Amino acid sequence: MKFLKILFREFAVPIVFALVVIAFAIQAFKIPSGSMENSLYEGDFLLGLKFVYGIPIPFADSKIPVSAPDTGDVVIFRYPGEPEYPDYDKSRYIHLANALMLGNFFWDTQSEEGQPKLVHYADGPKDYIKRCVAKSGQRVAVQNGRLFIDGAEQSLKGEGKYTERHRGNSPRDFLREIKVPEKGETIAFDTLDIHNLWWLRSLMVQEMPDSLIEFEISLNRVSINAATDGANLSATNSVELNNYVFGNFRVPIENQKYQLINTIFSQNRVVGQGLSLGDTIDGVMSLNFFKKFARTGFLPRYAGASGAMPKGMFGSRLVGYDAFDGSQLEDLEYNVALENSRLAESWQAVGSEARDSLKLVWKILVNGKEVHEYTVRDEVYFMMGDNRDNSADSRYWGFVSTRNIKAKAFIVYFSLDKDSKVELLNPLTWWRLPADIRWKRIARVIHLI
Repeated sequence: MKFLKILFREFAVPIVFALVVIAFAIQAFKIPSGSMENSLYEGDFLLGLKFVYGIPIPFADSKIPVSAPDTGDVVIFRYPGEPEYPDYDKSRYIHLANALMLGNFFWDTQSEEGQPKLVHYADGPKDYIKRCVAKSGQRVAVQNGRLFIDGAEQSLKGEGKYTERHRGNSPRDFLREIKVPEKGETIAFDTLDIHNLWWLRSLMVQEMPDSLIEFEISLNRVSINAATDGANLSATNSVELNNYVFGNFRVPIENQKYQLINTIFSQNRVVGQGLSLGDTIDGVMSLNFFKKFARTGFLPRYAGASGAMPKGMFGSRLVGYDAFDGSQLEDLEYNVALENSRLAESWQAVGSEARDSLKLVWKILVNGKEVHEYTVRDEVYFMMGDNRDNSADSRYWGFVSTRNIKAKAFIVYFSLDKDSKVELLNPLTWWRLPADIRWKRIARVIHLI
């Protein structure tokens, strides 16, 4: 009995206390990349304060409001580019535990025969850290890599240490002015282009975790007889093209388009050599690529539940996801326009009265039912890395909902050179610590950096 009391006092109580603090007060975070330089460095370990933006309610998805992120705040948030639950299915998977650096564990209530019920979401859902540059009601634009808020160029934190010479049409360099949605604002889908509708879909996914939000794409062939229909577009015949293949799909080389570029290379059985940013490639491309991956926005990294896949911890089924970049939908839209230009040239060449054109159609489904508008439920934020030219941020995956906000970055408590050979779990490497620690960065308050 005395041993049990000692065990409880010395081990159980501190562990429970630590878990409570981690759940409701403090979040530890390690900077994994250079996207926040020169403010935060790869290898910085920092603490974020959860209660600043809201106190989590136990066993619920909501928080008791305290304050809201402001422009200039460095914020830790759940990355909106991947599902919160495996396979984007909250009704199927029960969250068991957050194992911190080891990822999350779920219980699959509908596992296939022969598949483990224990599911290991090893690297997700991820947490990101960026600076809030705009919030609901403000207008954001990027021109040649320069950030503008409400029409005024922002010098806050500049471009960091890395600046790319090439300037193209990628979200990093160019973003048409957009308004960050406001709480209570009702947005009609027919007022949005395909990219902005994609961003709104992402916001809906964040704010409606219990619903299945799908982005459906179709391509229709529209036929007009010039002699009888003239310019009367209401007298058209439309046929959906389920498996359309572009014979000469063009796409510029940009970092975020790697999924599309790799697919073109693989389908055409070629290897890109001597290519650089800004070059254009072309090849055979199937519409099904976009239909499949745009539907949920999350690309499974491993084989399906019935296929071969690596195992996670404790014999679990391992899952992981990559984000589908919505800017690739603009390439689809551009290539549909190219196809229509080719069709128009063929009409003129043969003098045909029958005119065919392609029309790209997109819609959003909520639990299988098409919807035409959405009312924003909470405040929304636009996040960017201080190292703007080397940062995957809201320019690529859209807005961040209040529900995804987790903590305000507070202090750097430890910092290790990014090239250090020290392994914190391997005591045999600790002798390197004195030389590899960035001593001047320890105990630096982040908003003062």
